[in-house]
Amino acid sequence: LMATVDVNLDVISASRMGKLSLRLLEILQAEEYSAGIHFAVYFFIQTRVDHFRKSLQPLKQAYNVGLRFGEMHYAVVAIRQFCLISFHSGENLMIVLEKIQYYGVKMKEHKQEIFWR
Repeated sequence: LMATVDVNLDVISASRMGKLSLRLLEILQAEEYSAGIHFAVYFFIQTRVDHFRKSLQPLKQAYNVGLRFGEMHYAVVAIRQFCLISFHSGENLMIVLEKIQYYGVKMKEHKQEIFWR
């Protein structure tokens, strides 16, 4: 996905490719790939097209799917960006802090704290 479109140069084409990727994921019912695709689309592309808040739920979903299918690297980076985007979208700082602390503990439980820093 990222190799075919330079997100910084052509946001509209990147958005089309992202939507196509999500549609193919749905058609093929390939949920095991959902974490990586959702992370790529909703962090690298959609945050440049839509408001940050529209990416929050898909990134949280990518975290949950990544955990379920053992795709820990996608789960960790998705939830890390979920917390970062929560901060940048103007969410209450105390709530953001609670999320960061909660998911920080989860990353330690899964021995993934290196990605959490």
